[in-house]
Amino acid sequence: MNSADRFCSEPLLAFGGVEVRIGTKALLSDLTLTVPRCGLFGLVGPNGAGKSTFVRAALGLQALSRGEVRLCGRRLQDWRPREQARQVGYVPQHIHSHWDLTVRELLQLALAPPSAELLHDFELEHLLARRFNTLSGGEQARAAIARTMAHQPALLLADEPAAHLDLPHQHALLRLLQACATRSAVVIVLHDLHLAARYCDQVAVMAQGRLLRHGPPDAVLDDTTLARAYEEPLMRIPIPAQSFFTVPLLETPP
Repeated sequence: MNSADRFCSEPLLAFGGVEVRIGTKALLSDLTLTVPRCGLFGLVGPNGAGKSTFVRAALGLQALSRGEVRLCGRRLQDWRPREQARQVGYVPQHIHSHWDLTVRELLQLALAPPSAELLHDFELEHLLARRFNTLSGGEQARAAIARTMAHQPALLLADEPAAHLDLPHQHALLRLLQACATRSAVVIVLHDLHLAARYCDQVAVMAQGRLLRHGPPDAVLDDTTLARAYEEPLMRIPIPAQSFFTVPLLETPP
């Protein structure tokens, strides 16, 4: 199934004129953006662009200075906490188990027990007796996402879950999230433009708390937009069926 078949246009999450200020500093400025009901939606941009603030606002953990966030057409503040928890799943950047739990015990903390199919899809059957804190980064990410997806939330928010993984595990994790996005809206914060271009159905480019562009990766990850976001030139090098992004080589002074 290709991305066009997976993509659903009806919004699940909507930011309307959202502003977040801490003192005189604007973390988000007049942000208006909608996330469809299924598909993999990437947030990219430099450090300090407002990506993590976006995720906190979508979870209802960040007070808004102005504007509103709607989930399934309802204002976020109108949801009861338990009701919202059944609609939304969250995978943080740093995944920890504060108790020395096994993977089986960790999964039992989910709102619903994970199905045998879910354990198979996330390759967790052989890890159930292992202590979560003894797993590799990739294994921990799989277990954390499986726990989050066990109750089949309408929205999954993942804040840089691939940040500390090696290259093969980054791609394996994105493929898992891509599969989750066939039935849920999955919003993922990414720093790797290659991963965003390869796996995301839509990408939002942010900088200094503002949305610069959003849409299909091929349309928005262009030289002009990326130069505005990162405040220096970036090069997009097309290769068969995908793109590679890098910075241009600086000339060595004589």
